[in-house]
Amino acid sequence: MDPVPRLVWANRAWEELTGYPPESAAGIACPAHGSARSGDASELAASFRPPPEAMAGQPAGSPTLIHRADGQRLWRRVEFWPFTDETGALIGLLGTVRDEAHPPSVPDSQLGRLAAELLAIRRRLLDRFGTDSIVGAGSSHRRLMEQVRLAAGSTVPVLIIGEPGTGKRHVARVIHQSSPTGDRPFLPFDGRAMPAEILERELFGATGSPHENGPEAPRRRPRLSLGEGATILIDEVLALPRDLQARLVDALDSPVRLIGTTVGDPEEAVRDDRLRADLYHAMTVLVVRLLPLRDRREELPALAQHFLERINRRGGPQRAGFVPEAIDVLIAHDWPGNLPELTRVVEHAHARAGAGRDRIGPDDLPAAIRGQRGGAYNPPAAPDPARPLDELLTEVERRAIETALRQSRSNKSRAAEILGISRPRLYRRIKELNLPDDDSADETPAD
Repeated sequence: MDPVPRLVWANRAWEELTGYPPESAAGIACPAHGSARSGDASELAASFRPPPEAMAGQPAGSPTLIHRADGQRLWRRVEFWPFTDETGALIGLLGTVRDEAHPPSVPDSQLGRLAAELLAIRRRLLDRFGTDSIVGAGSSHRRLMEQVRLAAGSTVPVLIIGEPGTGKRHVARVIHQSSPTGDRPFLPFDGRAMPAEILERELFGATGSPHENGPEAPRRRPRLSLGEGATILIDEVLALPRDLQARLVDALDSPVRLIGTTVGDPEEAVRDDRLRADLYHAMTVLVVRLLPLRDRREELPALAQHFLERINRRGGPQRAGFVPEAIDVLIAHDWPGNLPELTRVVEHAHARAGAGRDRIGPDDLPAAIRGQRGGAYNPPAAPDPARPLDELLTEVERRAIETALRQSRSNKSRAAEILGISRPRLYRRIKELNLPDDDSADETPAD
């Protein structure tokens, strides 16, 4: 049997269920990720991937989400019965789709439990908040989602506070997209990396004569005049010069929505005279605080599964999930790099798992992560055995680049200056070390 499960036949009930003709199912591979909110029959096949027990020859079932061709969402249960040859080798599976109200005919998949839990989380988020892109669980996540819903229904400025890598920019985008004017422009600006004069020109338009500003400056439309419903995001609003802060306060009554982010303490910035009091009071009407991963350990299993399924969506080897021992290692780590670090670890483990492996084990995780297993709760472990020098140097270089990128908020030119190397060399090493590029991150960005 093909190690990649494929749909080989579907009856007419398939068309009634999905809105796609039965012949469209033949030969389509079933990837290991949840069904997308839209797509074709190939993407739909992800909803019908057999759980690991079924692929091992045991009857098993699991919940699934089916996105019909007309956009309707259907929550169902899929169940599989294996067929084997005279030697006991698996030659195929018969799958059926059942209504959730019907009693199950086969046991629930235990090996696919994490994927089912992630699907349940997305279902609750969609039903309650209308979005499932901010994955999480627990009381702190419910509080965050309530704040996001409140912000999406308001037009007042929002300040998002959190450590680097906690998802500030992504939360800002979700607030905008979930608002009644979510189809209007969303424009992010980096208040720390962008020179103040350029940021001022982008937000307020050119000042002075055409000779002073260049021939194209008078034709530039100020971003704060984009019209009602547009959102301006300013990363690191505390880094803005005070004269630009004053202009921003004057512009807060414009129809454009302003969202700011910061890693710092705005109250301390006011005391230190780095933040104008009037801008502080305007921006803190609605504050959203994002916790670091070390304070959200209960969310780590779902987040790891979320990133794994995102990797599966790119194609290549399909990993269905993590063994419990691997999850224990992830929970024990302190995650100083937050979401970007977790993304890199999952990408490393996905690539390292051997051919034919559908689940990730603890040995697939980076040595630095395995070495800290239990480190948050137990006394330090004995020193690791000697490692090859090249491996140690590569690890040191990786951590140095990650630290520089965090300090520079992913500004490659600034990171190269911190490291004392050229920008092309930094780009080359990022690619060679398979480090994630925050500029191209999707769904759960690092900012």
